[in-house]
Amino acid sequence: MSKKNCTPGDELEIPLTLVLDYSDFNATYPIGNIPAWEVTLKVVFYIIAMVLDIVGNSIIIFIIILNRKMRTTTNVLILNLAVSDLFVGIFCMWIHMGNQIDSNWPFGSFMCKFTNFSQVMSVTASVLTLTIISVERFIAIVYPFKAKWSALTTVIVIVCTWVAAIATASPHLFVRHLFKTLWQDREDRWCAEVWTQYYKDRDCNTWPRGKVVYYCVEGIVMYFLPIVIMIVTYSIISVKLLHRRAPGSLINSTSSAQDKSKKKVIKMLVAVLVVFTLCWTPQQTLLLMSVLGKPTTRSDIKYTAVFVAYFNSALNPILYGGFNENFRKGFSEAFKCVLVQKRNKIGIDSTARSMAPHSKIMHDPHSFNSQEDGHYSALSPAASHLHVDTKHGYSNTLQVPVSTVYETQGVATNKTPELSAHSASRTPETMTSSLKSDIFVVKCDS
Repeated sequence: MSKKNCTPGDELEIPLTLVLDYSDFNATYPIGNIPAWEVTLKVVFYIIAMVLDIVGNSIIIFIIILNRKMRTTTNVLILNLAVSDLFVGIFCMWIHMGNQIDSNWPFGSFMCKFTNFSQVMSVTASVLTLTIISVERFIAIVYPFKAKWSALTTVIVIVCTWVAAIATASPHLFVRHLFKTLWQDREDRWCAEVWTQYYKDRDCNTWPRGKVVYYCVEGIVMYFLPIVIMIVTYSIISVKLLHRRAPGSLINSTSSAQDKSKKKVIKMLVAVLVVFTLCWTPQQTLLLMSVLGKPTTRSDIKYTAVFVAYFNSALNPILYGGFNENFRKGFSEAFKCVLVQKRNKIGIDSTARSMAPHSKIMHDPHSFNSQEDGHYSALSPAASHLHVDTKHGYSNTLQVPVSTVYETQGVATNKTPELSAHSASRTPETMTSSLKSDIFVVKCDS
């Protein structure tokens, strides 16, 4: 028997064969048939998860974008988290569902590469965002007198998060391949990773060095380390809030109210962290076991671990609504704002039609005139649009075009009528009150 003599560290050169042609033979092993009840359960579970994920995260995005009051630094980061969770529902869940109910890989070569890429990208973006949120809250609460993050800083942080997530996930575009085995009676397809093998000793034993390094870095640096950072930051924040002095004045009372609000935010974020840890720890543990040469062979355990990990993206929006009253109010206000804007449009159109036989209003950037008892009153020339608000007189909800062409009692004129002393002294507030009976106005931020 010849003695093996391989050089440790050298690459094992094996050509990559994507198609094995055995078309002259029948398949030598049976197709693994999945019971109908198992297929049904998996489909139902994934449909529920996808609906919760897509609808819930879309609502979170909708609330923060449409409600200006919700656009705090923390909420913008939560918006980024919702986007990454939404990607899981759109790109990952249905692919895993299809792969679980078909013994062969049911999708093409592109999806073979893209599914793991999108999964790792979304999850990495999620955990990095959670980590950044914890650090941002830590600075804001523990060091309240330091300068807050600007909008530009927040944008830069979010961009860096996605760049890091894409860089972390990019190896999957190169190591995932679709393999085919052509038999006389059928075709088998499966999607798998292929990593370069290296000799690890002189007996020619090999190991996927790049795979081990990659998954160790991804699992520890991009998963376990961020969780440790979040546990430390939230622990310090909790201690800081609990040891605040009891309110004894108006200022302290205001501070106490702010502390209560901050505590609610912390509870929500800690809940998100705990659920994230519980959902993703099984999958990360199985992944590390596989890399270290101790993979599990039970398909039910693999399926459950992946499903629970994906389901985390559907739970986050529920946690936002359950622990943070601002999100519930934000959704209510955003929804009402959309309805009111539509109602205002209908009201303005109907008002314009009802005024048509008596007056004609056309746009002019210099004045606004209204008619009451045969007299005209004017706003400042700069007020080319009337902004109505029930409290201050002006808002960004309603815009009424002004005019210089008037038609009264069937006679048209291009001249601005002279103002009587009574009408010229009218204020925007008094003019606002005369419009309230005709137009329903609710102030909506944009």
